[in-house]
Amino acid sequence: MRHYTEKLQPEKLVKTLTKTTCDICGRDAHQGYWESSSYEINETEIEVTVRHKDGNIYPEDGWGTKYEVDICPECFKTKLIPFLKSIGCTTERVDWDY
Repeated sequence: MRHYTEKLQPEKLVKTLTKTTCDICGRDAHQGYWESSSYEINETEIEVTVRHKDGNIYPEDGWGTKYEVDICPECFKTKLIPFLKSIGCTTERVDWDY
């Protein structure tokens, strides 16, 4: 979840990202990122290949809905992957090194 502060500036409201939290466990992302440090690898990239966005768009206006999820590395490994496997998704663990 992304937390914002709102400030009314002349003629418009400006939202500024103040922090990001995991939508599952509530853990804060350090400075908006899930990395633990610049020397230790603990990164999570969420690449969405299936997306649902609906609505209407016209030359002068548009509206609709979309879904976004913020998830920490721990919940990714211990909650999301087991859930995907439980509904039949085949996921593969790949080991890497340099």
